[in-house]
Amino acid sequence: MVNTTTDTIVRQHPELHQQKFEHNNEEIERPGGYDVAHHGVLRLFMQVFAIGEYMKDVPLLIGTNLIRASRDEVRANTYTLVRQILVEGMAEVMLHNTNIQKGEFVHIVIEARDKNNRKRNRGGDFFMAVMQNTKLGKSTAGRVIDYANGTYSVFFYAAWAGNGSVRVQLAFTREIINFIRQVVKTKEKLQGIAGNFTDGVTIESSNCSMISEGLWSDKCEYMNANSMGKTVLVCDRPSTLKCSQLNVISRSVKKMNKITADQMQGVADLFEKTSYMSRLQATPLSVTIQDGAVTAQPLESCGSDIPVPLSDGYWETRELFIPLVCRSKQWSKEEVHRCLSDKTIIASGDSTVKQIGKILIAQYEYHGFLERFHFMAPRAGRDEETVPEFVFESDLIDSITYNECQSKVSFVMLNFCFHYGMWSTQSYIERLFRAKLAVERFIKRCPNSKVMIKLSHPREHVFREQSVHSSNWVFYDQNRIIRYVFAGIGVLFLDIWDMVSSSLEKNMLHMSSNVIQQEINLMLSYICHEMVGK
Repeated sequence: MVNTTTDTIVRQHPELHQQKFEHNNEEIERPGGYDVAHHGVLRLFMQVFAIGEYMKDVPLLIGTNLIRASRDEVRANTYTLVRQILVEGMAEVMLHNTNIQKGEFVHIVIEARDKNNRKRNRGGDFFMAVMQNTKLGKSTAGRVIDYANGTYSVFFYAAWAGNGSVRVQLAFTREIINFIRQVVKTKEKLQGIAGNFTDGVTIESSNCSMISEGLWSDKCEYMNANSMGKTVLVCDRPSTLKCSQLNVISRSVKKMNKITADQMQGVADLFEKTSYMSRLQATPLSVTIQDGAVTAQPLESCGSDIPVPLSDGYWETRELFIPLVCRSKQWSKEEVHRCLSDKTIIASGDSTVKQIGKILIAQYEYHGFLERFHFMAPRAGRDEETVPEFVFESDLIDSITYNECQSKVSFVMLNFCFHYGMWSTQSYIERLFRAKLAVERFIKRCPNSKVMIKLSHPREHVFREQSVHSSNWVFYDQNRIIRYVFAGIGVLFLDIWDMVSSSLEKNMLHMSSNVIQQEINLMLSYICHEMVGK
């Protein structure tokens, strides 16, 4: 089927443009179940490639991006070829197109090969790529397409004229990812939770875990089926105190590192220096972008279930990010207050969500974001958490009454990111589905309300163990799972992965204020899309 996305490729193809569209009655859907308008059908003779196990597990790779990457296009031009020796063998990095105009896409191809110079026949390596001109303050992230056969395409939007320096990082090999997916993320009792019991005088400590499968006895159990489903906080029973006297829990990063190091014993060879967070020596590639008139493609209004574009946007300057996901704007203080004046904001998440509230106060003198902010629980880090004060997102959403959302529009922000790195996949997905059910109840109760989920972004890796229990691949995979679970119910996704990864600032858990401010501009463009001009 040919839709508005693939129409350009068809018209530029030397043979396909001569064919006439055939009409049919079939429908195609984008995420969320909405119909996609299409022009008709073309009959093609294609060689079918097996998708393989990895693609089955990441269905969101199959969609808008993949259809844009024509294999005939990949072979059509002369390549600039450089080579990089990796732990698993050799990768060839090829610049697909050399005559690049501003407003087009730079396309590079990566072919992974083994030590015998044979092409690897499987995908699953995780690459991250950026194209920058630091002198001009320009930057954009590359969209990586995995063909599941050892070949990868990377597309960059050519947003400026002049030089572009392309850097590609091998974030994680397929083998490391499989270790995380199949070993670490399938196990429970890896979170290293310490529990303290007290009656006000006596204090006793014990070990606790988040468990959704298995048998246990003579333990203290703490359940919240509405928010956690079958996942239970289980603690060793204290010697003299009661289970009801559990007061605080904590998860230290030091203990998480120790548990992770134990899991990594016997697989140290996977974590050679060039196997993860390693820039391909074949890059940077220098790209020259010719100046020219750019016909801006119309963007749709920011809303739910927007298809993922080939580029999320670019940094026009070090301070200004231009999204290409949907129509957005830079918001003044007066506009921020006008947008949020009729809204009640309820937020549940981590410190990166709280950062938004702090910048809204500092830059826009808006205080309403943090008035009903609650940290997610349980968290990882140095802080002790008081168990009786836990506020779970599903319970929080259910507490918003019909009468409350009639007086003002309720805006709910959630995130399920950095503190979930060591959760088993099963427990993580179960918590998401419980939150989804609460959101569906909320939207039915308050149909004019809005719910936004802030997705993860890449962060620094300080320790080798952190590249397992809090790895950028885990966070990236969480984003895909969240999109998959919450698709089709009207939820807004604040996706800042490419904004952060392409920023000229260092990628960190807590990004600098100029990046957070651009995140806020995109967030407001979703909340008050009617205030964004065409």
